[in-house]
Amino acid sequence: MFFAYMIAAMLLVYAYRRWVPIHGLKQMKCSELAQAKKDHPNLKVLDVRDVSEYTACHLKESVNISLGRLPFVWDKELSPEDEVIIVTPNRSEGLLAARKLKKVGFKSLFYLTDDCHSCTSSR
Repeated sequence: MFFAYMIAAMLLVYAYRRWVPIHGLKQMKCSELAQAKKDHPNLKVLDVRDVSEYTACHLKESVNISLGRLPFVWDKELSPEDEVIIVTPNRSEGLLAARKLKKVGFKSLFYLTDDCHSCTSSR
């Protein structure tokens, strides 16, 4: 019986970390990205997809740190004072990235809700 409760608890934690919204995470549309760059000079675009997906098509000004490497190498490209836009087509990966960045002190985080990866316009 204890084993069943442990599995249920682990599933709840997994679901929470994947889909529950993060306090302070703002959503941004692709159409708002150009204006946001003008308004915020410390704005960084973080793409958390794997390298193979990133090289196939990406926003030219984005920084690529895959989700698995993010807790270990974020400080090479980002600073907690930066405003960061997280770009990924998978919403749950975006939420995980935001949680990891919040944990190390980032205050201004955005999640790009639209797909801005049209290869013809981003290269």
